[in-house]
Amino acid sequence: MRRIVLVLLLASAATLHAQINDSEVWAGSLDMSGGRFAVSNLMNISRHPGYDNQPAFFPDGKLVFTSQIAVLDETGHAVQAVIHDFAKGTSAPVPGALGFSPTPAADGSLMLLRDGHVVLHEASGKETQLTETKDAGYFTRFDEQTWVLYMNDKQRRIVMYDPKTKALDTMALGSMTAPFRIPGKRAVSFVAVEPFPSPEGVVPPPRKLFLRQLNLDDYQVPTLSSISFPTSGSHVWTSRGTLLMASGHTIYEWNPAKPDDWRVAATFDNPELQGLTRIAISPRGDRIALVSTPRDETIIRDSRAASNEALAAHNGAAFAQVLKDDATVVAASGKVTQGRAAIQQGIESRWSSQPDLVFVRTPATIEISRSDSAASERGTWTGHTTTPAGTADWRGDYLAVWRKATTSAGLPSWTIASEVFVALDCAGAGCASR
Repeated sequence: MRRIVLVLLLASAATLHAQINDSEVWAGSLDMSGGRFAVSNLMNISRHPGYDNQPAFFPDGKLVFTSQIAVLDETGHAVQAVIHDFAKGTSAPVPGALGFSPTPAADGSLMLLRDGHVVLHEASGKETQLTETKDAGYFTRFDEQTWVLYMNDKQRRIVMYDPKTKALDTMALGSMTAPFRIPGKRAVSFVAVEPFPSPEGVVPPPRKLFLRQLNLDDYQVPTLSSISFPTSGSHVWTSRGTLLMASGHTIYEWNPAKPDDWRVAATFDNPELQGLTRIAISPRGDRIALVSTPRDETIIRDSRAASNEALAAHNGAAFAQVLKDDATVVAASGKVTQGRAAIQQGIESRWSSQPDLVFVRTPATIEISRSDSAASERGTWTGHTTTPAGTADWRGDYLAVWRKATTSAGLPSWTIASEVFVALDCAGAGCASR
C-alpha cells in the first residue's frame, strides 16, 4: 500500500490547498535537434509512495531528486536527496543529505534547502551553512556573493541576498516560483501572480500569471509574457534560448522573440502523466526529467489510505482535510453530520470518550465518472473500541462520493462530498452500548 500524508503546501502555491502531496519523477530521452522536441522512453524512476520531486541534473548526466522519508513538513528534514544513475539504471539515497531543492554544485557536492537556509552537503557528509536565512523557499546562486532567493513569507518575495552583510534586498513581490537562472545572462526568470495581494471580499479573486525577469546588473524587473493556462509556473530554459512550462498533460514552449506565443511542444497520453508540474533538462540536452501527479484513481486510493492513517493516529485535522467544506456523513447509526468542521469535531469527541476507537475503510471499487467531475468509491469498513461493557468490533459497507476540482496549478484535486456507512455485523460484549 502506498503511504501518503495530507499536508498544507506552503512553498509554491499562490493559495494554500489541503491536498495529497503525491508525485513521481519520470525520466526519458530528449531530441531537440533541427527544431524538434521529441520525448521518448519515459520511465518512472522514483516509484516511491509520497513526495518525489525537484529533479536536477549533474554535469555528468546523473539525476538528483528529493524523496519523502517521513511525515512531510516545510522544514526539509523529512525529504532526502536521491541520485539516479542512468548507466546503471539504479537510484540510491545520499546519506544525510536532507532538504528540498537538491542542486548540484560545480564540484559534485549538493546544495540543499533546510530550515529556511541553504546548506552545502559534501560527499564526505560534511555540511556548511551557506545562507543566514530562516524562511528561504527556493534559491539560485550565481557565485559565492550573488544569490537570488524566493522567500516563503506572506509577501512571497524575490530577493537579492548578500552573504557578507546578510542583507535581503526585495526585488519583487507575489512570486509563485523559484528564480530560474537564464543561460548566458546575469538574470533570473520567475512567475508572479497579479493582483497581489488579492482584493478582499472577492471570491474567487481575479488572478493572472506573468513571466518576469530580474536583471542582476540594474535590478530591473520587466514582464516578459502573460500566461493564459493553469500552471505551477515552474519552468526550465533550453539550449536554444526558449523556455518550457507544463500544464496538465502538456508542455508549452515559449520564445522571447514571440512573447505572446506559447506553442505546444509535447502532450502525453499516459494517464500517469496528466498532472505535470516540473521539468529538468540534462546539460547535454539529451535527457528530460518530469514530475507528475498520479492518475485519478490512484489519488483517491492514496487519499483513503491517508484518511485511515489519520484515524489510526487520532489526527482530526489530517482526517478532515480530505473532506469538502460542506461534506455530509451518514454514520452507521443513522446520524447525519453536515460540514467538515462538524465531522472533525464529532470524531474528536468520540476519541475523547473512547481512546482506542479506530475505523478502517477499505475500498473495493473506484469508478471515475465519464459524464461528471465525480467518482464513486464502494468498500467495506471495520471499527473497534472498548466500552465499559467490553469490546465492540463492527463491520459493514460504505459508499463515498468524491468530487474533482482543478487547482490553480492545473493539478487534479479530489475531496469527499458525502459518505454513507451501513453496519452489517458487530461482535463483542460492547456492541449493545454503541
